[in-house]
Amino acid sequence: MSGENYRAETHKVNGNNYFKRKEYDNAIKEYTAAINQNPRNAVYYTNRALCYLKLKKYDSVVLDCESAIRQDKRSVKGHYMLGQALTEKGEFELAIFNLQKAYDLDKDKFSYSGEIIQALLSARKKKWEREERIRVQRESEFLKYIKGLINAERDRQLQKVSSKSSMAATFSKFVNSHPPDVQERIDHINKIHNERLSQTEQIFAQSDENLRSRSVPDYFLDKISFNIMHDPVVTPSGITYERVHLKEHYKRNGYFDPLSRRQHDESELYPNLALKEAIEEFLNKNGWAADY
Repeated sequence: MSGENYRAETHKVNGNNYFKRKEYDNAIKEYTAAINQNPRNAVYYTNRALCYLKLKKYDSVVLDCESAIRQDKRSVKGHYMLGQALTEKGEFELAIFNLQKAYDLDKDKFSYSGEIIQALLSARKKKWEREERIRVQRESEFLKYIKGLINAERDRQLQKVSSKSSMAATFSKFVNSHPPDVQERIDHINKIHNERLSQTEQIFAQSDENLRSRSVPDYFLDKISFNIMHDPVVTPSGITYERVHLKEHYKRNGYFDPLSRRQHDESELYPNLALKEAIEEFLNKNGWAADY
């Protein structure tokens, strides 16, 4: 090991010790010193990025993770923390892309897969929540616009009735002084437009109620955790599970199907691509289901 690399590793060890004590600013100084000694080591950047993540300095997390990925395109931590920081910054599309990349890189190693899936689902949900807020705001504005049109048409028709009257006093005097047939016309106009307003509000309310009718199809749920699946795989028994939870089952209990009890090797699993696509489409439209 060269002198520079030795000094860099020494700074990294010091940084790790500070990190364990939650002295993140001191840890950052040590990791920075390590980077200055050896700027080609991706681990130094991801270690410093984790400190920034703890301090909620998300712009700094992004810069360090991007540096780590430039040094090592297969950096799971780089993509994982980049996805987390981008989620906090509201850049959900890029966040989801990087978290998916982190999962794809890690799913065979099984180091952080469970945590990555949770971060990925969280990003999906936050993306949906933002889109839902925008939808609700636009729907509210559209309802207000439609009601304005209805009331404008009411006023136009009432004005038309008023213009034909020989008495052009205030509206209250107009109502009180007109013969019954004119008053009936006024009442009819008000009745029609009140009904239109009520019908319009009912339509929007029903639409909102339909959107709140939330249920997840059973076949989208993992049979071990009962959570919605992200990476469904099929065992030789033909039963689909979430890959992460199935691997946890293997680690705890051995290589057999949790339901059929049939023994098999992990290499015999194959991805359920059709189901994965269906779940992704469902989540894009129903982001609330991400943490179901």
